[in-house]
Amino acid sequence: MRKYLMILMAITAISFPSWSRDEKLNVKVLYTGTISPPEAETIKGGSWFKKFSMVHPAFFIQHPKGTFLFDTGLGHSIKTQVKDMVWWARSATKFIQKESAADQLKALGLKADRIILSHAHFDHSSGLIDFPSVPVEVLQEELDFLKTKNASPAIFPSLFNEQIVWQTYTLENKSYEGYAKSRDIFGDGSLILVGMPGHSPGSVGLFINLASGKRAFLVGDTVWNSDGITKGLPKFWISSKFADNKPDEVMTRILELQALQKKYPDLLIVPSHDAKAVGAFEEMMNRN
Repeated sequence: MRKYLMILMAITAISFPSWSRDEKLNVKVLYTGTISPPEAETIKGGSWFKKFSMVHPAFFIQHPKGTFLFDTGLGHSIKTQVKDMVWWARSATKFIQKESAADQLKALGLKADRIILSHAHFDHSSGLIDFPSVPVEVLQEELDFLKTKNASPAIFPSLFNEQIVWQTYTLENKSYEGYAKSRDIFGDGSLILVGMPGHSPGSVGLFINLASGKRAFLVGDTVWNSDGITKGLPKFWISSKFADNKPDEVMTRILELQALQKKYPDLLIVPSHDAKAVGAFEEMMNRN
């Protein structure tokens, strides 16, 4: 009997992971800057008299199999980098810079094994040069885009240097929550990347699935304002002209998010710059 019990225990140990996602999967929000433009700049039909609170976060993700940054936010050299921005956009980009993600991680004694970009715009990639030896993962479409001259007013040469270690990856032809292609980062269903082209050719979103049943979806800059999902509205037309590579595709992504939210009312959809949504995500992870 004892022999069979020992065999059963061995099989159990092999069959099930020895860690709990709720205990081991952790996400820390690193705020690298803030900005408070009129709401009208963030969504079609918004108020010019109401301020909208925006943030520039990096997300530090800890998993039993590794750590990574999802975006870097604003880096050490952001004030120099934005000098490459077209004047009309620079005049409207009066953000308040905070500590860089690199400095915050150093102070916490934490280290990222790699960086995965939601997309390559300056407010998501400015800090790359602060991590010269850390591999940076992007889709090939995004790498081609950022290397194209005048690809976007939000991408400029000073963001990148020869020390950045680029690594491309591909999304598998496995549908996930309505998205045709996906990538299970650690193979356990906790962190799933999906393709969200439109804002840029290689934009991706990140599903975060906790064992507790709580779920979040980091959607980059498909919208800046969560009301864009609720109301099915794009950015203000000038903002879209500056930021969105293909506005029609962005609108398709917004309608997909609307349908997803209707299907899963408890799913927390997090636009990267919506301070309220990012704060709700931070609170969710802190409770977890």
